[in-house]
Amino acid sequence: MRAVRREKVEAMSPVCIYTAGDRIEAEMLLEALQRNGIQGFREARGAGGVMDVYTGNSIFGEKIYVDGRDTEQAGVIIESILAESEIDVEPEDEISDQEVKNPRWLQVSVGILLILLTAGILVSIIL
Repeated sequence: MRAVRREKVEAMSPVCIYTAGDRIEAEMLLEALQRNGIQGFREARGAGGVMDVYTGNSIFGEKIYVDGRDTEQAGVIIESILAESEIDVEPEDEISDQEVKNPRWLQVSVGILLILLTAGILVSIIL
């Protein structure tokens, strides 16, 4: 005879701990939580569920839920991940508007295009 295996099953009381900008960010954060032993799931906001089905992503964001008992630990993990991902831009690394210039060929092409459009409009008015 086989021994009866008994397990205690507890229901999850989901708590929203973060709203990710999109599905990719939500999946990455859920992966990090899972690596730390925290189970969670994501839910699209608003009509985002339909957009997930049709386009694979949603512009409405994704809510991340974990069990109520894991909220504190999950919050710490997510905060540390988000803090690491922020990039500090030093003033000397910023590109000023003066440094960004269009190539000469692009400027000439736009000028020629404008002249041709103006000529076409004048010809259509005259004829």
